Amino acid sequence: MGKKEDSINFKNKVLVGITLSLALILASRLFYLQIFQYKTYTQRAQYSTSRISIIAAPRGIIYDRNKNIIATNKQSISIVAYPNKLKTEEERIKTYNILSKILDTNKDKLKRTLLKLPENAPLPIRLQSNLSVKEATLIIEKQHMLPGIDIQEEPIRFYPNNELAAHVLGYIAQIDEEELSKRPERKLGDLVGKAGIERLFDDVLRGKDGKKIVGVDRFGKPINPSYKHSTIEIQSIPGRNIDLTIDINLQSVTEEALKNSMASGSALVVNSNTGEILALASYPAFDPNVFTKPISLNIWNQFIANKVFLNRSLLAYAPGSIWKPITLFAALDAKVIKPDDKLKVGEAVYLGSTRFGDWTSKEAVYSLQESLAWSRDTAFYQLAQKLTPEDISRWGLKLGAGRKSGIELIGEEVGIVPDSKWKEEQIGEQWYPGNTLHYSIGQGFLLITPLQIARIYSAIANGSKVPKLQLIKTIDRYIKPLQIAESYKVDPSYLEIVREGLEMCVDSGTGGVSKLENVKVAGKTGSAEVVGSKKTHSWFVAYAPAENPEITVVVINEKAGHGGSVAAVVAKKILSNYFKEDENKEKEELAKTD
Repeated sequence: MGKKEDSINFKNKVLVGITLSLALILASRLFYLQIFQYKTYTQRAQYSTSRISIIAAPRGIIYDRNKNIIATNKQSISIVAYPNKLKTEEERIKTYNILSKILDTNKDKLKRTLLKLPENAPLPIRLQSNLSVKEATLIIEKQHMLPGIDIQEEPIRFYPNNELAAHVLGYIAQIDEEELSKRPERKLGDLVGKAGIERLFDDVLRGKDGKKIVGVDRFGKPINPSYKHSTIEIQSIPGRNIDLTIDINLQSVTEEALKNSMASGSALVVNSNTGEILALASYPAFDPNVFTKPISLNIWNQFIANKVFLNRSLLAYAPGSIWKPITLFAALDAKVIKPDDKLKVGEAVYLGSTRFGDWTSKEAVYSLQESLAWSRDTAFYQLAQKLTPEDISRWGLKLGAGRKSGIELIGEEVGIVPDSKWKEEQIGEQWYPGNTLHYSIGQGFLLITPLQIARIYSAIANGSKVPKLQLIKTIDRYIKPLQIAESYKVDPSYLEIVREGLEMCVDSGTGGVSKLENVKVAGKTGSAEVVGSKKTHSWFVAYAPAENPEITVVVINEKAGHGGSVAAVVAKKILSNYFKEDENKEKEELAKTD
């Protein structure tokens, strides 16, 4: 009898244990769902009884230095898809077949986006922005056939000056798969900055989207709007505004002058003392407004073929003769020549049996200033025969070559400022004397960007500092301080020789076409040989007024010929506008007639 009672007690205990365990599991599950999963299931319940639309935050406005608007927003219509209403591939293909007949769009991209919609995502995904009224009307008319599709108003980026400053500003377009993998905080269909300021400062400019939650019945129709909770709005927060250092009027003149040269290239204007960029142009350019909706493959291929996205101010080129002031500094500093020495120039210099020719065969005896003004290669070959590559590279690096400029843009190249160690490591050869001769006139392995040239000549202009370049003036109320310039020391007599040579270049030398009537300009021409081509890059660099410099202008025209006849013409138009030469002439003419 005792054994039977023990057995019953054991069974009861087991049943009680099982019951308690199940109760504990159930309680734990309820606790988990109600506490840890509360937000998830509340959202699911909410999404099943409401429709959420995104209130897109307007991007911050971009201004020039004088508060002229250069990038803003305008109201537009967008089409969005609700993935949780388009669950099957069949539904998505059906939707695509209808939309592809309505929208003026890149049909391949539309199809890819629809097929890659995240499964069951309740929030809408933007399919396309900037719909026409006709497109929006047709979608509304076919709404009964498009259950997972809606249209909504939102601000879209607008560039009032079209192509103007395109390479500075960049453009906005839908995020791609590669960007999406690197930016998990973004979602498919988001509009993001793709280049320029728009890309680098995307998080600053974009703001924070809001939401509009509309209660719906089981058929998806809005419930009675008189019910106080039928609509809930969470307002968006606009992006922060940015003021740039550029002057949009000077930018316009710079771009027009560059475009009129009919050659690809770059032109920039920099404050010689602060490094602030007043204008930065690259040609050919593009209109960033075209990217407010997907563009066709044909147009994209045309852009690529014409290389319109290249910001040539950031690219490294052989500088040619605009490098010669560096060689002259190196020769004076190394004391291989004295300030008052003169050099016999002529048709060529020979190194063994190798001929190193000059651009002209005219024979003369020139001072160092005249050699620089007339860009006589044979003078610099003679200096190079007494220099090491390290002598030259040291001065190039000191004045800003071979290093990034500080500009707030992505994609700036570093270039190459070679020496014997560099050649050994990169090419596996020793440095030959002939390499130094090429180096002395800005050829050979040397590569440098227009931005670096702007720093070098600004340093020569102000005589004591190499300014960092800067595009951002303010972000909302935050005033961005100027980056600290790099100090450099040079013997005043050496600096005077170089400056006199640059002034002489414009007054009576190869840069005469850039001469102004009322302002003294110092400058240097350059015609850099292009590897694999018989053509030369046309360079011209100037600063003015020569006696108290305000601006440095750099121009390069790719494969366009001589610097004195092409790039110098572009620079002349920029300088004339900045110093109001045309306005002064008009005033003088009017004064004569009074």
